[in-house]
Amino acid sequence: MQANPDSDFERPVVMGAYPAQNPGWQGDSAAAAGGDSADLVAAIWRYRWAVIVPGILGLLFGFLFYIKTPETFQASTRLMFESDRPVVLDSMTGDVMGGVPSIDILRSQLFSDSVTRNAFQHAAFEVFRGQFENQPGVFGGTASKSLKFNTDLQDVRSGSSLVASMSFEHTDPELCEAAVKAYSAAIQQLFAEKHKSSRSELMRLISVATDQLQPKMTELEQRYRDFRTTAPLVWNEKGEAVNPHRERQLFLTERRSELYELMRQKATELAAMTTISKEAKDPEIGLSIIGQLTGKQFDISSSAPLTQNMREGDMRLAQIELDQQLVPLMIERNKYAAEFGDSHPTVKQLDAELTMMKSELKRLVTEQTERIVELMEENKVDGVDPAKRAAEAVSVILTASNAEVNLLKQQITDLEEQIAVEKGEAIKLAKFEQENSAILREIERNRELINQLEEQMARVELTDEEGGVRVSELTAPSSAYRVGPNMVKMLGIGTFLGLALGCGLALLLEKNANTFRDPEEIATAVGAPILTHVPFFKGKVRKGKPESPNPFEQLDPHLAVVHAPSSVPAESVRSCRTSLFFELARVPGGKIIQVTSPLPGDGKSTIAGNLACSIAQSGKRTLLIDCDLRRPQITDNFNGSEKLGLIDVLSGKCDHIEAIHDTPLAPLKLMPSGPIPANPAEALSLPEMSELLELLREEYDYIVLDTPPLLVVTDPSILASMVDGVVMALKIRRKSKPNTKEAAGILRTVGARLIGVVVNNSDESGSSDGYKGYGYYRYGRHTSRYYRKTADNGAKSGQLRTPVIVSGRGMTPVPRKANLGATTAVGSSPSKMNGRSASSE
Repeated sequence: MQANPDSDFERPVVMGAYPAQNPGWQGDSAAAAGGDSADLVAAIWRYRWAVIVPGILGLLFGFLFYIKTPETFQASTRLMFESDRPVVLDSMTGDVMGGVPSIDILRSQLFSDSVTRNAFQHAAFEVFRGQFENQPGVFGGTASKSLKFNTDLQDVRSGSSLVASMSFEHTDPELCEAAVKAYSAAIQQLFAEKHKSSRSELMRLISVATDQLQPKMTELEQRYRDFRTTAPLVWNEKGEAVNPHRERQLFLTERRSELYELMRQKATELAAMTTISKEAKDPEIGLSIIGQLTGKQFDISSSAPLTQNMREGDMRLAQIELDQQLVPLMIERNKYAAEFGDSHPTVKQLDAELTMMKSELKRLVTEQTERIVELMEENKVDGVDPAKRAAEAVSVILTASNAEVNLLKQQITDLEEQIAVEKGEAIKLAKFEQENSAILREIERNRELINQLEEQMARVELTDEEGGVRVSELTAPSSAYRVGPNMVKMLGIGTFLGLALGCGLALLLEKNANTFRDPEEIATAVGAPILTHVPFFKGKVRKGKPESPNPFEQLDPHLAVVHAPSSVPAESVRSCRTSLFFELARVPGGKIIQVTSPLPGDGKSTIAGNLACSIAQSGKRTLLIDCDLRRPQITDNFNGSEKLGLIDVLSGKCDHIEAIHDTPLAPLKLMPSGPIPANPAEALSLPEMSELLELLREEYDYIVLDTPPLLVVTDPSILASMVDGVVMALKIRRKSKPNTKEAAGILRTVGARLIGVVVNNSDESGSSDGYKGYGYYRYGRHTSRYYRKTADNGAKSGQLRTPVIVSGRGMTPVPRKANLGATTAVGSSPSKMNGRSASSE
């Protein structure tokens, strides 16, 4: 059975090779996006040393603070406060009267100078007076910090009783006991003295205040009467002060507005009449229209009654008069123009209507003139010239209207002068208005105070003479007992503060790390999937023997696909190869693959070498070109530094056939970099480079280009536009996120097609950078149990089978004793990994 040479025989793709088709990817993404709490816990765990060290230091500081803190003692007692007066709510003012004062008031009374002085003079405190220099103020400062007074129970329904606890805390136990006894006696003494009635004293104070306010009120009223007599103000029927000049100013201002409006109307009417007199060819017609405009009837001849009768009797002339009523539109237009200007939309609309009306008006005037002439010819009266008299009448009307407008202007001018005079006089009287308001406010304020005092006096008169608050001890002052320091509390607080500081430090370090934490972040940042995760690998090269030489002895130890084809790194490279085959199958003629990285140290040369070897193992004619003309690592990995290479072809020193060399893998050919040029970027941008790639495209199935890092030089950007796809090698480390984004942006700028990302040196078990990879580590744990057993490793009888080399050219039986380490089969040779042997399937 012959296999298709172009087919790719592979093992099943390992979990994690294709993010879009792998359920594990979605599970990991969901776990990574589980919430901010999970991210915070993960960040704290990654930087646990930054949390543990401050926590230990906080624990030590808490212990030191516990050692340095002196012992503290406390004595306490319980007091009951009872009131003889029930709680009464004043319905008028809303004040609560009677009952026990609130705990805040009691606390203020307890710390008052009088209570402190009485406590300091108590007999139980006599031995401690010298300690406070016989000064109650010094003792009061200590008591304000050590004495505590809090409520235990209060009668909420009536508010007539209250139970409170009083305690004193200090390093001297005897001082605590003495202070509690002294303060308990002092607070009882205070309320015993207050038990006496204070009603008389309160009434006396209210009477004194009232007696002081009454003369002042009388003086203010007399002062206001004198002010009203001398002030140049007037008072209306409500008793309010009025500035006469301001009232006159307001009246004149209103009158000026009326005259201005009248003048505007007259000016508009004059302008309309002037326009009519100019446009009317017959003075009689113009006079008639002016009469209709002003609402007046002008008699210009003795035959006017006869003409009027003829008009009223003639239906045709009546129809013309109805049409003439549209003339007031002209007046309205002038009115809007004077108020808003000629550019206003309404004025423009009226102009358009007037233009149309003027043509109609001319027609009407013509018809009316002809009709009047016809009537006058029929009823002509000798000795009367109506046209002349009409012209004189129009002239007189215009002169009179003009005079009326000028008269209105003069009146407005006179009013403005009077308004200015009245405004100045009103300003002079403003100070009297202010003084009037000030006196009234003071009178009102004193009247309110007197009313309040009278109400308070009435309220005090209604209260009982007897009543007050009694204080009694529920429990005697206790002996001093130790209350501090608390070692558990101090250690807990110190540890908590240290851990909190450590968590903040860990989050700060996490924020500044700026690295990737899961595969989904990488795929989102670059806009392309992750092709595979390649664990760190550096195998031991098996030394060849004369009877069984090792053809791969001169190759780099990092080429896992040839030194350890059954290892986890080799399997991850093969999954990447399968992904590339699928992606390039979508590109017409897709054969050229560029391998690059954001920065040096990402392992792009190792990935390029392993990928080329893996493609060659599948039976494809593969060419590996070292395009890194600055640090040709591929050339060194395949021991081709002394051979002709790419630079020799581009410079024309040799043909491309001479620069392509064989490798231990038959389908894989190598084109080294050649001598390092002085201008690598210019060499790669030559037209010969693109011509060379197009020529090699016809000769090989796949071409792999190893190029320098994207963020270091421009060489990979030049080649990215010539290849069919770009593979980016990435090593997860600090600051890798912005570098990767920038590298992907460079590829997008030059129009390159980024196939995917290969995460290099990915080690889930030992990584401390917080990256959560997936895939090949689970495969590695089960590799030794997956292969079929043979006679060499303890298989049962009847299960022995001959191993078969799987390649793109077909399947070939291989002897069991043969050296399978040099074969081109995928995973067909046994190898050592993590101390376990794996045989071919």
